[in-house]
Amino acid sequence: MTVYEIPAEAIPVARAYVYHGEWVADCPRPPGSDGRPVCGGVEFLFTPSRMNGPRDRRRDFYLCSNCGMQSGIDWPGNELPIMVVLMLRPVPDTRNWYPRDHPVAVNFGLEHGQTVVDLMEENEIHGVDCTPVRGMA
Repeated sequence: MTVYEIPAEAIPVARAYVYHGEWVADCPRPPGSDGRPVCGGVEFLFTPSRMNGPRDRRRDFYLCSNCGMQSGIDWPGNELPIMVVLMLRPVPDTRNWYPRDHPVAVNFGLEHGQTVVDLMEENEIHGVDCTPVRGMA
């Protein structure tokens, strides 16, 4: 049996983003040289700690339920402040954040790479009071 070592920089990593108030990531499986397309799977990055409970346990690694791909997860360094500011928004559909140059955001012309201050300004433009979290930025 031949064992192949893959350099760490060649291993795909799932990039965390917020969609409708949930941390998720797209499957990082690259297209195959045999013409196999990318997977297209998306997974929640938090799981419930009890049956039917809220997703409150952060995953240590990405596991695609569609193709079985496993990888690390690239989390932003300011994950908590991002989520706190987004959760102030009353409409879940507006609780979105993408890291800089995320393919989904780029493909659909969405904001990406926003800072916590940017998110707070966006909240205030739409009448959402950010006073309770002002010191987090």
